[in-house]
Amino acid sequence: MIRIVGLNSRTASIEARELFAFDAAGVEKALARWRDAFPNVEAALVSTCNRTELYFASEKTELPDDSTALKTVLAAKMTETEAETLVAERGAALHSFGERAAAAHLFAVASSLDSMILGEPQILSQTKRAYELSAQAKTTGPILNEAFQTAFKAAKRVSVETEVFKRRVSVPSVAVVDFALTVFERLTDKKTLALGAGEMAEETLKYLADYGAKSLVVANRSRDKAEKLAAVWNASVVDWDARCDALADVDLLVAATGAQEPVVKLDDYLKIESRRRGRPLFILDLSLPRNVEPSVGDRPNVYLYSIDDLEAACVRNREIRDRELPKALRLVDEEAELFMSKIESRRSIDAIRKLRDGWNEIKEAEVERLLRKIGCDPREENEIRYAFDRLVNKLLHSPTTTLRTDAQSPSAPALLDAARRLFRI
Repeated sequence: MIRIVGLNSRTASIEARELFAFDAAGVEKALARWRDAFPNVEAALVSTCNRTELYFASEKTELPDDSTALKTVLAAKMTETEAETLVAERGAALHSFGERAAAAHLFAVASSLDSMILGEPQILSQTKRAYELSAQAKTTGPILNEAFQTAFKAAKRVSVETEVFKRRVSVPSVAVVDFALTVFERLTDKKTLALGAGEMAEETLKYLADYGAKSLVVANRSRDKAEKLAAVWNASVVDWDARCDALADVDLLVAATGAQEPVVKLDDYLKIESRRRGRPLFILDLSLPRNVEPSVGDRPNVYLYSIDDLEAACVRNREIRDRELPKALRLVDEEAELFMSKIESRRSIDAIRKLRDGWNEIKEAEVERLLRKIGCDPREENEIRYAFDRLVNKLLHSPTTTLRTDAQSPSAPALLDAARRLFRI
């Protein structure tokens, strides 16, 4: 049995998600509490800015109900009364899934098909980290180990077999991947100047660094903000008044300020153009109003892209991703079917073993009782044991064969449940 209970950005407000969120240390405490409360039930806790979900499973023990399960982990960071109140008040925002639906949901999460932004790459690493923390806490077992490994396999299939992960949809990622890398073969030997020190500039520098850019320069009207951003990316700082002079030595310009008029004008560029000696200059103007005069883009070897150019690429990529979603979901469903087949096969094998062990125990007791009563020589004793063995094997043949052959059929769970109740295993 496997279940999921939790909430995400689709069902809950940011205020609600904050109440349920755990940091890494909080996850460790929650799992330690779970291990004490339910030592025979596996558990993993995924907590990000967009979701908090508890995954729990067991092969042999009855699972706690969703409310009890969630209150158990929440009580690691608040009182039990507060946890109970929180679950009661926010119950409408919670979602829960069992068995195949739970597996399919986990695989969709890992494959970034259940994210705010389809194909968001961070969720896979976050899911892997959550699994690692749960494994370290010793709260995972055969079911969740298999589930998470299959989830990572599903995510890889979605990445390889669809366009979901190949199409960027944020302006900074599109700027770097879909535009900068078409002008430059590589970024490792390129120098970048960032005008501005806000979120857009920071996120763009992050993508540039991810693709190997090492030489970064920051200029901002507030030098303190420029120095803070430069410290994050090991960049250097130039004074705001020297920004245009710095253009002579860079390969990429990222302009992302809040200025209401251009901060790089054609006259500014013409003053340093000869010093560039024909080297290509790639300009990302991520501001509105625009930071760079459009006429700069008319100069030789200057590649100027505005926010509209990038947004258009984002829209195209989103459309392609959306078209790929049904294909990605089919892959996830395939993996969910395979996972449940493995789980049902394992349950069938366990049920068959318990059924056989139970009948053999009864057989041995009856054989011993008969032998004590009638007394016989060793040859006759062997014949009696052989006869009883054949009888038990023949009686077990039909139920065990049915359990094996139907292990992967839709009726397998109901059949197993009936067998357990019928034979008390």
